[in-house]
Amino acid sequence: MNKWVIKLALGLALTFSSLSPVGAEAKFTFENTPGQLPRAVLPKHYQLTITPDLQKLTFQGSVVIDVTVKQATDTVVLNALELVITKAGLVGGSDAVVTLDPSQQTVTLKFAQPLALGPQALQLDYTGKINAQPQGLYYDKYPTPQGEQTMLATQMEPTDARRMVPSWDEPVYRTTFDLNVVIPKNLLAFSNMPVTSEKAVGKALKRVQFDRTPPMSSYLLVLAVGDFEVLSDEVDGIKLGIVTTRGKKEQGRYALEATKQILPFYNDYFGTKYPLPKLDQIAVPGGFGGAMENWGGITYNESILLFDPKTSTQETKEAIFQVVSHEIAHQWFGNLVTMAWWDNLWLNEGFATWMQRKATARFNPQWEVWLRADAAKSRAMELDARQTTHPVQQPVGDAREAMAAFDRITYLKGGSVIRMLETFLGEDTFRQGLRDYMATHPYSNTTTADLWSALEKSSGKPVSAIAASWTEQPGFPVVQAQTLCENGIQFLDLKQERFAVNFANAPQLQWQIPIALGRVGQGEESDYILLDQPQAKLPQGSCQGVTKLNKSNIGYYRVQYDPTTFERLQASLALLNKSDRVNLLSDTWALVEAGRLTAPQYLTLIQKLPPDPDLAIWEQVTRTLGLIDQLYWGQPERPQFQAYGRALLRPLYTQLGWQAKPKELQTVGLLRNEVLELLGTFEDPQVIQEAQKRFAAFLIKPENLAPDLRPVVLGIVGRYADQATYETLHRLARTTQSTAEQKNYYAALASALNPQLAQKTLELALKDELDPPEAAYLVVRVANLGEHRSLAWSFAQTHMKTLLGKLAAFNQGSYLQALVGASSDLAQAEALNTYAQAQLSAELVPDIAKAVDKIRFQAALKAQESARISQWIAQSIKKST
Repeated sequence: MNKWVIKLALGLALTFSSLSPVGAEAKFTFENTPGQLPRAVLPKHYQLTITPDLQKLTFQGSVVIDVTVKQATDTVVLNALELVITKAGLVGGSDAVVTLDPSQQTVTLKFAQPLALGPQALQLDYTGKINAQPQGLYYDKYPTPQGEQTMLATQMEPTDARRMVPSWDEPVYRTTFDLNVVIPKNLLAFSNMPVTSEKAVGKALKRVQFDRTPPMSSYLLVLAVGDFEVLSDEVDGIKLGIVTTRGKKEQGRYALEATKQILPFYNDYFGTKYPLPKLDQIAVPGGFGGAMENWGGITYNESILLFDPKTSTQETKEAIFQVVSHEIAHQWFGNLVTMAWWDNLWLNEGFATWMQRKATARFNPQWEVWLRADAAKSRAMELDARQTTHPVQQPVGDAREAMAAFDRITYLKGGSVIRMLETFLGEDTFRQGLRDYMATHPYSNTTTADLWSALEKSSGKPVSAIAASWTEQPGFPVVQAQTLCENGIQFLDLKQERFAVNFANAPQLQWQIPIALGRVGQGEESDYILLDQPQAKLPQGSCQGVTKLNKSNIGYYRVQYDPTTFERLQASLALLNKSDRVNLLSDTWALVEAGRLTAPQYLTLIQKLPPDPDLAIWEQVTRTLGLIDQLYWGQPERPQFQAYGRALLRPLYTQLGWQAKPKELQTVGLLRNEVLELLGTFEDPQVIQEAQKRFAAFLIKPENLAPDLRPVVLGIVGRYADQATYETLHRLARTTQSTAEQKNYYAALASALNPQLAQKTLELALKDELDPPEAAYLVVRVANLGEHRSLAWSFAQTHMKTLLGKLAAFNQGSYLQALVGASSDLAQAEALNTYAQAQLSAELVPDIAKAVDKIRFQAALKAQESARISQWIAQSIKKST
């Protein structure tokens, strides 16, 4: 049984109190919460009617807002964007002079006399547009056997409710909403709450009225309108619905069954029952990527909600369970209790990320979710080690900056830090703290300080002091561990410093680091210390054993061992459990990136791996091999590296083959795809030939190709496609009714190495056969999957306004990062900088800085390691002959 032990370090006690909190964040108060809008007038309730026109793609809106006038004023300032206000004033009183400020995204109502203190009611009539991009109220056109159909949905987070209703569009303003929508009679509408009435409006329309919402932030408002059908059920007294476009509801059954597991688990775990009478989950065919946790009406891209056993993969099944778990977790963390301002977004996203894995691991232990979480943690650490990182709790000045907060630091670092704290405090203690937090702050806002307070109460430990170094300052530490033997006793000499990659003169910081450690080969039990000093020296028993730090790979830090200890750990690799092997591999490669070790040291380590088909271990290896191969793009040394990669993976390929074996673990099937995909990239002739053979059989009879193999087979076939094969893939892409299959086909088109075919795919980005965001991302896929960085960048520069116009403002920065993310060319970094300064808006500057920094890092890594790798491979070949 694991336990926390605070050890003495030769007279220096590792105590909880030696570090004070990095910052001094206060608990939530309305008065001290940041925000743009004046607070002389506060909203209490919205009575909202929306009448969309699906032909003109516009809508009429009317809203009555109950407010409280707290201070004498003759002006009221609300958020509004891309709305035309036709009338505004007091209900039953005077009209106001309306001034719109698009740059500030506000509307100001100026009255002739100051408003009387106390309750008042404002009324605004207005018109707006239904967007092609997923922001505010938007449309999605999708194919059906009967022809193209149109549905409507909303995407309000972080600051797009103002595109559908003039409002106090900041999370601290929790209000109730009564929503009405006037739509064609043949369509259905869904919102946060159940429908209370439907009444005819003329011959063709109906008014749908929804029940009043609980007090909530405006970004959680949802509306979906379309030709829908519903798969219904109930759990714990809560009505459940999977809402799909017509003909697809049975594909929602897996998500429904998952929800019936997840929702009762959360009801129990949080100690507060889900408070709404229903939970609908709405599948949007396209136009919207990911999912959004609207209270009582979660929206998803249908590819991560719908599962068809005939065509969907194991990877899709896992993604559905995790994403549904994430979004339902938000019904508590984010919806019931909401961060006061966007600087604490991690209270929403970090906790939902941690909770999705907790729920998935509980109900699907065979998926090894926690073991495989190293990949996501490493992605966060890669960004967090560079100079463009930021604290988990980052300053957010306005709506534009709020968009930039949705990144890997917020989600993945946030979730990893939460897991580390949970382990430190103990699962039961941590859960009790969360229950107290929920019970204390329902239908309210909080800051991180409120959460730390609840956890301190449940644990009796100074959580604020410990956690502040992880959430209020950027980066993370590396623990340097040297093993010493003195008078027959082994000691660990530990030092902490900031871990930095391509970041000269990084400011030195200090952390309180919960370190799990244990002797290799002596069971799974761990001891724990809290390293809250720059250095400590710990006794470890006899000099014969070797100690592994960060046992079970839960900590958010790297470990660098002295050379002798590292060699002893390599020799003991077979004695380490899976999580510790993954951790040693991951740390070793990160140390290579930081220039603390060399790539040959990593390559030597992977040669010592036992020949077991362990997904998490080989995921780390294949991910790293893929990165190294990317550095070799266009280099004469690439064939030599790919030959090495083929030889390394050949034993696994022989062991796994192409066909799933009876009673095979699901993780083995996922590993098969990893290996086949990389061997395809490495130009393995046997794999390429077999993929093409299986694709030919698939064209004759689709059942001939197992669903799990379809993405990898299509990817390999697309990569080496000729004109005829390309046209076949394009025909399949245009005719499928499945969003998931469509993504696979277009990804295959974008994978083509042939530059003439790549150009054809780029031109598809300007046409209308795909939803706007999917069309724009074809350019990114051509750059990355097809390895046509220069071609894609040249095309993007020529058509940048059109491409960015296909995306919500929320997604434009991440799009630009992805477009150049594979580059290791310093000239590309300078070209991007120059282009951004001349052509792109100031809001995109932080994203461009991240993209440039990544290119420079990859260029430095290539310069640092490519010659070493080539030399090591040559020597390895020489030794084997």
